[in-house]
Amino acid sequence: MMTKLGLIRSAAAVILAVAVLIATGCSASAPVAPPSPLPPPTVVPSPTTPPSKAPETPPVPTPQVRTKPAPAEVSLTVNRATIEFPARIIFSLEGTSVKPVKSLTLEYGTDKRSIIEEVTRVEPAFAPGSAINTRYTWEMKKSGGALPPGATVWWRWRITDDLNREFLSPRNVTTFVDTRFQWQIKQLDLLDIYWQGDNASLVNDLTSGLEAMLSRVRLGVNVPSERKIKVFIYPNVEQLKAAMLFPQDWTGAVAFSQYNIVLVPVNASNLSWAQGALAHEITHLLVGEAVFGPFDDIPVWLNEGLAEYAEENNLTVGEKNLIDSAMRENRLISVRSLSSNFPTDSQQAYLSYAESKSIVIYLINRFGWEKMRELLAVFKDGATYDSALKKVFGLDSAALDKQWRDSLPA
Repeated sequence: MMTKLGLIRSAAAVILAVAVLIATGCSASAPVAPPSPLPPPTVVPSPTTPPSKAPETPPVPTPQVRTKPAPAEVSLTVNRATIEFPARIIFSLEGTSVKPVKSLTLEYGTDKRSIIEEVTRVEPAFAPGSAINTRYTWEMKKSGGALPPGATVWWRWRITDDLNREFLSPRNVTTFVDTRFQWQIKQLDLLDIYWQGDNASLVNDLTSGLEAMLSRVRLGVNVPSERKIKVFIYPNVEQLKAAMLFPQDWTGAVAFSQYNIVLVPVNASNLSWAQGALAHEITHLLVGEAVFGPFDDIPVWLNEGLAEYAEENNLTVGEKNLIDSAMRENRLISVRSLSSNFPTDSQQAYLSYAESKSIVIYLINRFGWEKMRELLAVFKDGATYDSALKKVFGLDSAALDKQWRDSLPA
């Protein structure tokens, strides 16, 4: 039997145990067995089920804004082209810039006929600072001396300051005029005639038979209005040669095909010759229009022969005598040699012109104008001399030379 003291001790132990359970937050009930593990659920995939986590969107780069600098602050007081005919053009520029000038470029060109516009750029010397004062001289001799009177010249300046701001001046235009004379103008449908003095009646006589002469050369060419032909009439051949830097000794009239400009000396004593010379030179311009393109290269005998044909579509007595004499003395110039520049010797040059005309007459009489126009079109496409002749006539230069010689009177 438990004594009273033992009962008291047992009760005290129970009270102590309960107090401990309450203090630790544990239930005094009996422990519960853990539940049995369940099998993992079966997941049926769905094609429309979105991914558990959306992909991260790549960051959008912040656009870099590039701003064009404002134009340089430039004020021009002088911007001119001074013509010293026929030798040079002097471009002058004066003004100020708010900021010091870093670079200065002159751009200039002409109305020369070309597939693309030709621009010359030069950087003339100038003193650093905000004051602008410079000039550039275009020496014609250094560029071949090929700029004729009446050509249009344009220019502009490109100025950059030390903040890399650029100023572009307006495009200015002038005419490379022969300043020795006061020119008057007569406007016709095909051309504009420039003349000086009291020769209005002479100009009318000069052009009276022009249309009939040009109609002999049936090229079917129209000259665009922006390239209208300009004819400058000089009182004599000496004055005409003075308008050129490198004239030939035998120069009479001359055509600048790339500019559609003709120079011809006209006076009362040479009117008949001048009429033919004008038709001759204008024909050169029409041939240039017919073959204008990236290549536009034809044999000299063809170009000169067509121009001679416009003057007279038969050989003159003098031309026949030149050819007959050369044939008897075995001095005829070959077709191949006539394809390049003519001799500078005047007698050989006259023979070259006569032969060229004779060859063109032979081709037109045998094959007709349609074939002649076809020949020019083939040259326009870039054919070589021999390949063009073979394609149109079935002859190369050597074969044409033989057949033409065989056609000459014995």
